[in-house]
Amino acid sequence: MQRAIFRDKDRCVGCYACVVACKLEHNFPPHPIAPPAAEPHGVSLTDVYRYGPFLEGDKVIQYFVPMSCMHCADAPCIRACPAKAIYKEAGTGTTMVNKDRCIGCRMCLLVCPYGAPRYNESGECELCDLCTRRFHEGKKKTACEAACVATAIFSGSAEEVAGHKARKAARKVAEGSNSI
Repeated sequence: MQRAIFRDKDRCVGCYACVVACKLEHNFPPHPIAPPAAEPHGVSLTDVYRYGPFLEGDKVIQYFVPMSCMHCADAPCIRACPAKAIYKEAGTGTTMVNKDRCIGCRMCLLVCPYGAPRYNESGECELCDLCTRRFHEGKKKTACEAACVATAIFSGSAEEVAGHKARKAARKVAEGSNSI
């Protein structure tokens, strides 16, 4: 099963629960207690970007976009890695890093359109692994998805994620909005 993840900017409230859950899941310090004040220290595989506030007519607009590795089908980081440390996990299609092979050259970061590769204190690449350990334990949700109070994160098979995105688009059309 090809795994995928969808982060819905229309639902994200900027609570940073996904950031905290990811850090706890992967044992990355520090564990922020008052986000975003405790960031950006330490490795964070998930980021929440704030846009706004700004005026749009008489409305004040602000939204948040949670981001991490998108596990691209044709991931440029895999091609760019001279040490062949980045690969696709057989069966899930999750983009993974073999830290024993990583030489810390950061070529992956240069080619990633999402800025997803991160580097730990040892200079080794870290990537969102779609909580592969949790998945192999039979848990359906990634740590960030399970922690998301706004249900702005959805993970599953590529088909499930595509269906989720299609249902969102259909709701937008039904509401008469062209903002997908």
